Amino acid sequence: MSLSLGLIGIGGSVSANTATDAAADYVKAISVAPDALTLDHIFQTGTGGGSANHSSVISLNKDNKVVDESSSAATKAIVKLTDSNDQLGSEWSMPANTFNINKDSKTNMWMYFGNQFDSGDGMAFVLQNDIRGTGAISGVGQSLGVWGIDNGGTRAEIAKTAINNAWALEFDTYDNNDTGKGTSYDNTSDVKGTNHIAYGYPSSADTYGLKFGFGFLKFYAVMNHQGVIKTSHLSNAAWHHVTLDYKTLSATQGSMTYTIDDKDPTTGLALTGQSQTAQIDKSRFTADGKNGDGTDIMWGFTGSTGSKYENNLIMFEQISNLVSAAGVQKVTDSTNNNQDVTNNGNVMSGDQLNFQTTLTYKEGKQDWKKIKAVLNVPTNVTLNEAATIKYADGTVDNFNTNTAKNGVITKELSKDLSTANNTATISMTGTANTVTADTKAMSPISHFNGNNAIVESNAANFTISVPNQTLSITGLNDQNINLGDSASFDALVKTDRDIKPQNIGEVTSVVDNTTKGKPEYIELSKTGSHHKETIPASQLTVGKHTYTVTVVDNYQHTASKTAMITVTDPGKLSLTVISALNFGTEKKPLPIPNVLTDFNPNEKLNVQLEASLPGTWNLAITASELVGADQSILKDALIYKASAKDAGTSLNNSSLSILSGTSSRDKINKVWDKDTGILLHIKPSTVKGQTYHATIKWTLSNVPLK
Repeated sequence: MSLSLGLIGIGGSVSANTATDAAADYVKAISVAPDALTLDHIFQTGTGGGSANHSSVISLNKDNKVVDESSSAATKAIVKLTDSNDQLGSEWSMPANTFNINKDSKTNMWMYFGNQFDSGDGMAFVLQNDIRGTGAISGVGQSLGVWGIDNGGTRAEIAKTAINNAWALEFDTYDNNDTGKGTSYDNTSDVKGTNHIAYGYPSSADTYGLKFGFGFLKFYAVMNHQGVIKTSHLSNAAWHHVTLDYKTLSATQGSMTYTIDDKDPTTGLALTGQSQTAQIDKSRFTADGKNGDGTDIMWGFTGSTGSKYENNLIMFEQISNLVSAAGVQKVTDSTNNNQDVTNNGNVMSGDQLNFQTTLTYKEGKQDWKKIKAVLNVPTNVTLNEAATIKYADGTVDNFNTNTAKNGVITKELSKDLSTANNTATISMTGTANTVTADTKAMSPISHFNGNNAIVESNAANFTISVPNQTLSITGLNDQNINLGDSASFDALVKTDRDIKPQNIGEVTSVVDNTTKGKPEYIELSKTGSHHKETIPASQLTVGKHTYTVTVVDNYQHTASKTAMITVTDPGKLSLTVISALNFGTEKKPLPIPNVLTDFNPNEKLNVQLEASLPGTWNLAITASELVGADQSILKDALIYKASAKDAGTSLNNSSLSILSGTSSRDKINKVWDKDTGILLHIKPSTVKGQTYHATIKWTLSNVPLK
């Protein structure tokens, strides 16, 4: 299977960004660094590349100031791969943080590619089982530290210089589209001239292609990009959110869905982003047979620069299988039988509400440590002061909602979450504010920032209403039917809230000002109840009819919906022809053998047709060749004559119009006289003593009025 990525490489011109520019950009980047993990004992700096390897892990405090990694003030960390020209960088997972290819996982991260629109070269996410371990590395420039190095060799020779037993996803910020060795990986139509993301197997010869360059027998290498996402400039002084969602599909196959820019770096709100899915062959991780079974493999990042360079930075929100956790918020209306109103529900002024967020530790290689809850206060709700956090082991933390500042309550959990103590349920209660009209309310997304996992809850949206309900009827659409058909309707009647214990609606229907039958009584709910009805054809004449459904509840709230039924008589198009034309078995007296002679069928040709569809009509015929039992052919043997004096027109595979007219309710019967219609036109001497047959096709068509 041929896989690849386009990479970025060593630029041929003088670099536009200076060391001073890069340093200033780095300061700016960390000043706006998003929330992230601390990366304590998670990554190790690669040993490959010697002095060219400049990667490191930088720890920050809550104010985004650099602190020592061991400092208790460290709240997040940045992986820095490169920050100057002609550098390599690699960071690899620690032994306790391997990637299990037979287990689903998701990794969320922020990536930064510098502040120049013409920078280089980018970085790559790498899954690898290279026997060199942390020493696995390739070259600078377009090789990105992971892909093979193009020194003018063959595809296989290039592949040997890459990281072995690996799959890589590149983030390419430089367009290497030259026509010489070492600078041409992006000289392909799918990525040329763009920043892009793509994937491939670095040590597979199929990842690379060779093209002729200038000069005698000179080649240069390109890459066969897979799963390309073309992006606007990645190096735009902004953090880009990236989600890597891995699924194990079978013993031999996995998939990786990668999405970029799926979260706003300023607001943290979810965005659609751009996404692709790669199919991963698990056997590639043991392709050389040198490093175990390839189940738990090393993962990390490589990056490189050439004469163009940038700050290549990474921060993590969630790391594959390190900690798998979730936060789910649920809002219920305690006054209304604990009705769940989380997803666009409805409450009334004064209802007592419960806001409950459950944090769940699912699994992981580490406990979820030092969790800080950042809770956003609901809108249009007055919270009670007392709130609690209850753990799975029965322990309860109490906190006061009055500690909120600028609409945010910050509370650090007293316990880590783990397999033994896997949930923490945060509960706050409050009262829906008094409103004079329907008012939107929201319990926003809350954040739960641990040292090794960051989780967001869902938001809850609901409406606070005055004590009433609004009825609605959907599903009634205008219908166009033919005369003789019935009309069927399915009206869905809904209300905007569930009233207990009973909420009954009376449904009536009217056709053309005449009430149909007795009312139907249905239960009103937010999910809705169906009122189904069929109007029989006997009540629907040609023309327009109105059908109206009305519902009234116990409180005299009402809703009505009308649909139009349009009945038309479309007319008819039909054709009946004689089933077969029989030209007999002999002819007396015998005609002149070599003279073309016309023979009439034994029975007169006749058709009956009806063409009452509006417009004009046309009857046409065509015929196949006359074929004998021995497959011999009598060419052009069937002709058509409108009159006995006509020369006749061959019907061989040529459609011939023989009758036409305008729409009419009258049926037409047409009979052709002797020596007219379809005739057999042959030289008797060409006929053998056998059966002959041909197929005649009749086509009655209609051209509607404009």
